[in-house]
Amino acid sequence: MKKTWTLRRQLNILLALIVTFQSLALLSALWVSQVFFILDAEAVRLLNNTTETRKKTFDASVGQTIANVAGETEQLNAALILLAQQQGSTPDELYLNDLAYNETALLASQSLVAILKENQVTGAFFVLNGSNSNKDDSAAHSAVYIRNSTPDSGATSNYLLEIGPIAVSKQYTMATSIRWNLDLRRENSAGVFDFYEKPIWASSQFKNAEMERYGYWAPPRDLLKDNQQVVTYTLPLLDENGNGYGVMGIEIDMPYFSQHYLPDSDLLYHNSFYVITQMIDQTLNLDWFIPSGVLAETYLKSGEQLKLTKGQDEGIFETRLGALGTMVASVQKLKVYSDNSPFADQNWTLACLVPKDVLRENSVSVREKLIYSILLTTILAFGAVFVLVYFFTRKISRLSKYVRELSPYDEIYFKPTGMREVDDLTAAVQLLNQRLMNVSKTTSKILELSLLPIGGYEVLENSQVILTDFVYWLLHLEPGSMVSQDDWFRYYQQLTKKPVAGQENIYEYYDAYTEKQLWLRILEAKSPNGLVGVIQDVTDDIEEKRRLTNELDYDALTGLFSNTALKREATRRIAEKPNEIGAMIFIDLDNLKYINDTFGHDVGDRLIIRASEIFRYFEQYDGIISRISGDEFAIYLHDCGNQDELRQIIKNLYPYGKSFLLNTPDGNENQIRFSAGVAWYPQDASNVLDLLKRSDFAMYEAKHKEKGRLFEFNREYYQQMSYLLENREAINRLLDERRIRFAFQPIVDLKSGEIMGYEALMRPLLDNFKNPREILAVAAAQSKLAQLERMIILMAFQTLDEYAEELGERKIFINSIPSQRLNDEDHLFVETQYRQHFKQVVIEITEEDSRNIELLSEKIHYIKNNGMAIALDDFGSGYSNEIRILSLLPDIIKIDMEMIQGINNNADKQNLVANLVEFCHNKGVKVVAEGIEASNDLATVIAMGIDYAQGFYLGRPTFEFAIIDPELQNEIQALQKKVTQSLLEE
Repeated sequence: MKKTWTLRRQLNILLALIVTFQSLALLSALWVSQVFFILDAEAVRLLNNTTETRKKTFDASVGQTIANVAGETEQLNAALILLAQQQGSTPDELYLNDLAYNETALLASQSLVAILKENQVTGAFFVLNGSNSNKDDSAAHSAVYIRNSTPDSGATSNYLLEIGPIAVSKQYTMATSIRWNLDLRRENSAGVFDFYEKPIWASSQFKNAEMERYGYWAPPRDLLKDNQQVVTYTLPLLDENGNGYGVMGIEIDMPYFSQHYLPDSDLLYHNSFYVITQMIDQTLNLDWFIPSGVLAETYLKSGEQLKLTKGQDEGIFETRLGALGTMVASVQKLKVYSDNSPFADQNWTLACLVPKDVLRENSVSVREKLIYSILLTTILAFGAVFVLVYFFTRKISRLSKYVRELSPYDEIYFKPTGMREVDDLTAAVQLLNQRLMNVSKTTSKILELSLLPIGGYEVLENSQVILTDFVYWLLHLEPGSMVSQDDWFRYYQQLTKKPVAGQENIYEYYDAYTEKQLWLRILEAKSPNGLVGVIQDVTDDIEEKRRLTNELDYDALTGLFSNTALKREATRRIAEKPNEIGAMIFIDLDNLKYINDTFGHDVGDRLIIRASEIFRYFEQYDGIISRISGDEFAIYLHDCGNQDELRQIIKNLYPYGKSFLLNTPDGNENQIRFSAGVAWYPQDASNVLDLLKRSDFAMYEAKHKEKGRLFEFNREYYQQMSYLLENREAINRLLDERRIRFAFQPIVDLKSGEIMGYEALMRPLLDNFKNPREILAVAAAQSKLAQLERMIILMAFQTLDEYAEELGERKIFINSIPSQRLNDEDHLFVETQYRQHFKQVVIEITEEDSRNIELLSEKIHYIKNNGMAIALDDFGSGYSNEIRILSLLPDIIKIDMEMIQGINNNADKQNLVANLVEFCHNKGVKVVAEGIEASNDLATVIAMGIDYAQGFYLGRPTFEFAIIDPELQNEIQALQKKVTQSLLEE
């Protein structure tokens, strides 16, 4: 025999080798690839690229600005030379003549405005070689200086004349500065007037050169002595001989320079910044500098010499900067001067400074995390391998033994794999899997034959998921494909992501594959092996329901708003004008029942229509008029004046309505009488539902105290009577909206163990009612039992018709309300629609029915003549006896649970029930034992020969038609067999 190793030993060796190899391979890969050094280099490269991109953007923008200013300067120069010729003088004498100077200033301002419009600068200026207003003052220079506070907007409305003649301000309707002057004065401080002197000097050194060669960029200066540092660029104005007689230039203030040319948005790292200054011998000369923001202004000190140490990469340097520590600087030369400019050696330098630890923090973090992760992972992996393998193999052994014991089939032989645990597991799993697949195929086939868009699924504890064909189709999966629990839970979350409000177990689902909107009903329950569920496509039902809902906005008889529409529109009015006064008027017709009973419902309908015409009186006040139900109307008025004015409008309804009469078949003209109640917004309630409730209560008070009157809501009286009204509203809603459903409790045949029928038990869908007894109590108090009986019977027949195929030959037991029966019209409807199901229907009546012998006789006569069966319910709970059975002649009696529970050890109950069973069987009446909740009671009633049984032990009420538990069926058959053998032995 082949030698084998245990699964535990093989897994330990294999996984330990894998962990060791994986750790060594990862360390080797990191060492060979030098990934950490690459990360550092990549960070430097990104920094260099950022600085280089900013440098190129700066050069391009500055170059365009220089070209624009040079063009305007040349045009102005030509215009001034021409002007001087016309004046019979030279350009350097233009400032001496007042008229000539004013013309000069207007020509210059035209060029300056053009520069401000074309370029993103904060100012433009023009300076002559002397002063028109102070001709004897050699330090004064006539100038035109215009500033723009919003250079990005392009609007001229923000231009401000700092220096220049008033003629310029008038020409351009331009405001003057509070520091306005006619002249710009030369200062004695060194370098302050370089912006004027250096361009003229350059033009004297290099005659007849292109204009851009003479341009000069002056470092930040407070040019106008207004505490505003500006950077200037100037070009000389030259006469025919190339001699300078003035300059024209631009200014850019420091905040705008930083914002436009050195934006922080470029910076990739925190605590980094740009600076523009001059660099000499690897030293940043901070005698002057242009910072990119607050950080640069904080750490860079004016006049400081910041020494740089060259790094490995081109253009990369290191330095120390105060609290920021070691900084990495990416340096790029800016092209503010051309190569042949006399100021070329004064070109500016752009530096981007980043703290070294910030630049390297990504690589350092990655390095540390990788090393610690590898070490920790290796240690944990070894420990986890031994621990998990131990528990894993132990579980496999136990699981295989457990599954093998559950299998109802003989053991299937597999070819040995060499691992004992896996051999055991595969044998057990194979058996269980085959069983599950058979169940799935059977269920799927049944659903397929039903022709309904419905499918099922089962999620087993062993992680297996079984789907029917409909679910595969719904999820667009290949039929028969395996689905893991994780995949299934993801699909399930998609299906149940959007529950439909107000509809239990209904979900909205958009099928992206077919681009269709679906609505699904999904029901789920626990099973012995996991979870089972059903998915039904109810799209057609939902769409039909929504279509009908839209049609229900208007009352078909009167054309008025429906109850739902009233609530919606009134809520909207209140939301639009929450501070205005409103009134909800609830009206009930006083004589509709009399008209219906006397002249028939056609005349009653004419009364309702005639009344609606009266209530349309409120249309002139933009009222919302609706018919709530039957003889009830509601009107909402809003924003019609103060409360007294609104009260008078409402009271005028009664005299207005006196002219509306109803002609009846007896030839009389009948006045239309109605009682009304009013609730005020916001005095009595702040929302529509409470307004309706309180106005209804006020109407209720009028109805019971003085019919035909209008009562206003009385809070004190309401607090005494509100419970009755709330329940009254609830019962009306339950009846109008049919807010019940049926739970079905199986009734089991004690001979075969099969289910012979189900009792349809009413369950409320409103929170106001906890159980059917509360519904019956409120309905009785409000005289609504007849309507409730009609709803129960019709809905029960409708349910039977919908599930006829599923029920087969099994019966439905329907509870009838004592002393109530359907009218002839309803009987005709039932016979027309559902006669084919009569043989399956059992109508349950109680002893209370006998209080009205005439009505009971009519009810029994109708049931028996139409082939339905009668069951006497709760027999033994009152004064039941054999005479009662004889008088009612039921087909079935149901013994009350009080007589059945505990019967196994109560001789008195056994004697009573035994006599009753013998009497019933002699009369051909079947017997049902209610309330079976224990196996010993079940055994006793079987032994006593009772035909059927019902109770929690046999099956609880559910909203689906439950099937008999096979084990319970076997138990019943075994007990019945035991009884039969006992009889044979006797």
